[in-house]
Amino acid sequence: MPAAAAAIAVFCTLLWGTAFPCIKIGYELFRIDSGDVPSKFVFAGWRFFGAGILVMVIGLIRRPSVMKLHRRDIIPIGVLGLFQTFLQYLLLYSGLVYVSGTKSSIFTSVSAFGSVVLSAICFRSDRLTVRKIGGCLIGVAGILIMNAGGDGWDSFTLTGDGFVILSNLCGAVGNVISKKIAGGRDALQISAWQLIFGGGALTVIGYLCGGTLPLDNSSGVWLLIYLAVMAGTAFLLWTLLLFYHPVSRIAVFLLLIPVSGTLWSGLFLGENIFTLTNMLSLLCVCSGIFLVNSKRE
Repeated sequence: MPAAAAAIAVFCTLLWGTAFPCIKIGYELFRIDSGDVPSKFVFAGWRFFGAGILVMVIGLIRRPSVMKLHRRDIIPIGVLGLFQTFLQYLLLYSGLVYVSGTKSSIFTSVSAFGSVVLSAICFRSDRLTVRKIGGCLIGVAGILIMNAGGDGWDSFTLTGDGFVILSNLCGAVGNVISKKIAGGRDALQISAWQLIFGGGALTVIGYLCGGTLPLDNSSGVWLLIYLAVMAGTAFLLWTLLLFYHPVSRIAVFLLLIPVSGTLWSGLFLGENIFTLTNMLSLLCVCSGIFLVNSKRE
């Protein structure tokens, strides 16, 4: 993989990693209790809907004609928004109420591993190899090391663990769909409309279920704007990467998100991040990414 593509993929994971501490801070600013799932839907919905509007504006400035949604685009882009935004985050926020941070971090690896397997099934050019399987397993080992000693492994619940795993599988399906529908469409168009569809649906469901989002806190509003800009930028760049590179070589970078989230949490929330386990975890994840993207000469 070209160094530029790898750098962009790492940049995306760093952006998504900032969401971990920022969402936690956002819940405090908007006074959203841990069990108030409908309000979390509203918060996430406005975040992704705003991200879609941002990408839409960029597209209209760049070339208005490519942003038009034709009849042939509605179903494929709508299905992408269903999996990559709506279902992924609907299941995630529902499941996180019953799942520890340790589990949710480790379950993130399901998205990377699932993308590699699904890509091999859907694309003949993206074969499943020993290197790819080994790289994913090494990366998952890194996340396990980072969360060594965590609690909450004594039971499995469908509405907790099951929902978080399904959420990550939806993300994997979204990666494959994004690659499938790339032909003849612009990355700005795909990113903007799928975020608008998925984010809008999340917002509506949240309000219908009794969720609220008081916008009387200016700090919270600015944080929400940042999260929207971050999501729009990351999804657009990620879509571009999937346009030009095999899904397996890009998706494996998702293993960096839990590590990135830990690093940003340390910076924003004052947690100690320079520990032996974190360094070993980063080494394993990076080794796994290198192995998946390496070629036998």
